[in-house]
Amino acid sequence: MQRNSYPLMLMSLVKPISFSLLLLLLTLFQLGAVSANSEEAINRVQKMSMAMKELSYKGRFVYLQNNQLESMSIIHVKDSQGTRERLVSMNGEAREILRDNKNLTCVWPSSRQVVVDQSSQLTASPIWAPDDVKRLAKFYDFSVVGEDRVADHDAIIISIKPKDKFRYGMTVWLDKNNSLLLRSVLFDELEHTREQIMFTHLALLHYDDQAAFSVIPEIDSGYALIRSHSERESISLLSDAKWKLESLPGGFRIESSFRKKKPNSNDFTQQMIVSDGMASVSIFIERTSGQSLSGESSMGAVNAFGTRFNDFTVTAIGEVPAVTVKTLAESTVYHQ
Repeated sequence: MQRNSYPLMLMSLVKPISFSLLLLLLTLFQLGAVSANSEEAINRVQKMSMAMKELSYKGRFVYLQNNQLESMSIIHVKDSQGTRERLVSMNGEAREILRDNKNLTCVWPSSRQVVVDQSSQLTASPIWAPDDVKRLAKFYDFSVVGEDRVADHDAIIISIKPKDKFRYGMTVWLDKNNSLLLRSVLFDELEHTREQIMFTHLALLHYDDQAAFSVIPEIDSGYALIRSHSERESISLLSDAKWKLESLPGGFRIESSFRKKKPNSNDFTQQMIVSDGMASVSIFIERTSGQSLSGESSMGAVNAFGTRFNDFTVTAIGEVPAVTVKTLAESTVYHQ
């Protein structure tokens, strides 16, 4: 063997090793970049959630759901008195929703009714503001995907994609300066848009503006006042604990369980609310009747599934994929 062939042999051994090492380093670098991107996205969404709850602001947004477009105005105040919020429909019926620390008040002009309930029992706003983003990160992939401009505000775009088949995904546009939500798009497993919210105007409130805020709707003596507090409180303790969910998709948990007496009847409807912090499903249990849902149904982003259990119908409904409501309905059983 010639002397000059030894360097060639050594190079043939070294090159593959070096190339493999280079690929490993590149992979580690990419993983590190992905992790940093994900952490930034999670932190920005967490700041958004805090901003939507803790800042005082006013604005107008359009809400697209079930192919229907609605315009709404919002005033949100956080001060020494607590949190107060006012939502008013700007087209169609002039519906109004007001929320403070204790009450949620809904004004329905067409039926001349004012319904007052506990604010913790109902969601007063279609605007998304999660409580525990770190928990969501176990079941959704968060990433920063770009920048944009919405309602004359510079925005960061965050993608939130589900890691399994049981939930929808979302893309959100967040104000680069104050982290307020400017736009959100909910999409299904086929990445079709199911629901969309976009602000056309959004501004922080000054103290003088906050002082002028009122949680008392303008109504006359012709309105009927309906209070749900006493009824809800009296029946919330009567939830039948023998109704169980045998299995839950990962991340979902029962947030509340109660039952309500049906009007003009001695029967009750039991309701369980299941959520993963982003997606929410209501499960209704009632005696089977001619109007009970059997099988699947859908309307826009909302899917429902009904099934029989002995003499009862279990119906799961929520803004989640069809497989999720089917799984939850069929997992609901009664233990003697």
